[in-house]
Amino acid sequence: MNDAFVIALRGVRFYARHGVMAQEKTVGNEFTVDLSVRVPVSDGARHDELEGTVSYADVYDMLSEVMKVPSATLEHLCLRIASVMKTCFPDVTGGEVTVTKVAPPIPGFSGSASVSYTF
Repeated sequence: MNDAFVIALRGVRFYARHGVMAQEKTVGNEFTVDLSVRVPVSDGARHDELEGTVSYADVYDMLSEVMKVPSATLEHLCLRIASVMKTCFPDVTGGEVTVTKVAPPIPGFSGSASVSYTF
């Protein structure tokens, strides 16, 4: 079994314009993102150095950029986040992303809606 870390960002809040309905594209909605990724244990980690590790600050910056580009579906948004994550951080060996629409515009609906993708 290979040694690996799981690096996670939980409950990261964004205001964005993802959705199918015109109102969602114009007004926007609040979203949260939970992202965890697996990365091998590196010499940088063993020697308490940032080089050779994945910085969660850099992961947050990547998420912020991806969230700025609207997607009609949460499924597509999850796929984009995973794709950009793997491209920007080649040491990532897998992970999971969950995007939650905090208050979907569904008449009479109280709660949130989310989609998860494991990569």
